[in-house]
Order: sequence, then C-alpha cells, then structure tokens
Amino acid sequence: MNTSPEQTPDDGTVPPAPKSAEGPKFWFVSVYPLAAGTALWVLGFFALFGLLYNDPSYAVLFVLGTAVVVGGAHFWLQWILEGRDEPRPRQFPAVLSTAMVAGIFMSVFPISVNVDVFIPLPLACSGFALLGTFVFSLGTERNRLVPALAAVLGAVLLLVGVIWWLHEREQEERREELLQDVSDFPHEIAVLDLPGWEPTSMWASRDLGTASIGYEPVDPSPEIDGFVLTLQSESMEDLAETGWTPLHSQCESDGGDKPCEEHGDVVVADMSRNTGERFEARTEFTDGVAANLMTGMPTDENDEPAIDFPDIDMVELAENVRPAEPGEAEEIASTVMG
Repeated sequence: MNTSPEQTPDDGTVPPAPKSAEGPKFWFVSVYPLAAGTALWVLGFFALFGLLYNDPSYAVLFVLGTAVVVGGAHFWLQWILEGRDEPRPRQFPAVLSTAMVAGIFMSVFPISVNVDVFIPLPLACSGFALLGTFVFSLGTERNRLVPALAAVLGAVLLLVGVIWWLHEREQEERREELLQDVSDFPHEIAVLDLPGWEPTSMWASRDLGTASIGYEPVDPSPEIDGFVLTLQSESMEDLAETGWTPLHSQCESDGGDKPCEEHGDVVVADMSRNTGERFEARTEFTDGVAANLMTGMPTDENDEPAIDFPDIDMVELAENVRPAEPGEAEEIASTVMG
C-alpha cells in the first residue's frame, strides 16, 4: 500500500509532534486532590471550631477558599489541555472538579447529621478523582463525560445512603438508651405543666441520680427567641450530701455568695454573673425529691446575651412543676428523640 510522503516545510524541517496531555492529567489526578484537599481540610477545622463559638468568618473563608481552589484548578487544567490540542478539553476538568466537590461534600455530610463517621477530606477527594478518571478513561471521546460524572454522583448517593442508615441506627440506639435510663431512674421525675412550653431535650442518669428536661417556648417571639428552661430532678438526700442545705446551694443564707429569696415552698436563687442573668427556682415537688428550674439565655458571637432577660415569674413557673404521671417521662423521651 502506498502512503503519501510526510509533508515538510519549505526549509526542510519536520514539524514538532503535538504534546501529550496525559502527563498533566496524571499529575492533576495524583497531586491536586491531595494537596488541595489537605489545605481545605485544615481550613475546615478552623471553620468548624469557629461555628462552635458562633464565629462564621472561617466558614465564609472556607467557602471562598473552596471556590478559588476548585475553580482555579479547573480553568488552569482546561487551559493546559487546550494548549496540547486535547479533544474536548473541557470534559476532564469537569470530571475532576465534580470529584473535588463530591469529596468536600462527603467530608462535611457526616458532621451535619451528627454521625460518628470520619472521612478525611484529602482521601475523599482523591478517591472520587480516581474513580472519575478511571471511568473517563474507559469511554470514547464522545461517550466518556456522562459515565464518569454518573460514577462519581452514584458513589456519593451510595455513601449518603450508608451514612443516613448509620444516623438512623444511632438515633434508635440513643432513644432506647434514654428510655432505659428513664425507666430505671430511682426517683420521680419532675415535668413542667404549663401551656406555652414544650420539652425539646431530656437525659437521665441512674448513677448521678439526676434527670433533666429542656423546655422551649411553643411560639417564640423576638423577646424570648432562644430562651430555654431546664428542669432537673434530684433527691433531697443527695443534695444534703453536697454540704449545702437542700434548695439553698450557694445561697448567702447558707454561707454562699448568691442572693436567694424564699416564696413559700419555692427558693429563687439569683445565679447571674458578668456574662448575663441566670436564675434558678428550686422546690420539693414531691416527698424527698427536689426540682431545680434553671434559665438559659441565648448568646451572640461575643458570648454576650443576645436578648434582654424576659419578663417571667420564676415562682409561677416553679408552682407548675409536678411529678410525671406513669409513662409520661417515657413519652417525653420518645418525643424529644424524634
């Protein structure tokens, strides 16, 4: 078979062969997810700690850093592939960027649903990048982008399903543990029987001898948004063992430094500090068992009260504390655990 001779320029030189795009692809897949993932991982830790202390600045920086890193690498790789005459140079950067976003999402998702699963961000990004690249390499020029993206997204959905299943399993275990702790509690448990307040959290410990129920307003207004009450039950005998007169812990009348007032069977203690106002209303709601109704104020990013202390009557609240009816505490536990 005859072949046409290779065309050469007029000066007799042979044109240079086109540069291969496989080298840049290899380095981007092997180095970029690990390096970028590690940098974003460190920044993510700062963002997480900032959110724990109501400081969103690092979270904003994390989002901006993610956009800059992923977007910059995307267009840089696309520019390199265009310069090496890669057919359809936008496809591979799209796969790699999708893998990076998938890795970031899968590292954050377990934290957002409070599941004890730790997915290192660099490894997640590398894993998705390798998966997308492998599927991409199996396809043809016209049929490789969609299968690669589908493989990455399919892996994300699979992992989300597994993590959500673990979340539901952990929730069920916590619910059963709480129900068991409530059933085994050695004393009666106090509840707040007052319209306008609903239980939102609960815990009980037989070893500590205390049980607590958290309450929030049913219809919060701007004046009480974020304000909470915690009702703790504890035996009078255990309180006496602390060295304080039961219901008078830290009161000035008992050698403490907190002003307390007696209103019949209710002792109201002013536990306020420089950080904000806080009160406790204590009463023996049934024979031998005390209830301590404690206030909780929302705070801002500087740990200062976000609202003024609401106009509430602690004595009236304490007078609506009663022993839980048979099965009522278990019902509350089931409700607050969803």
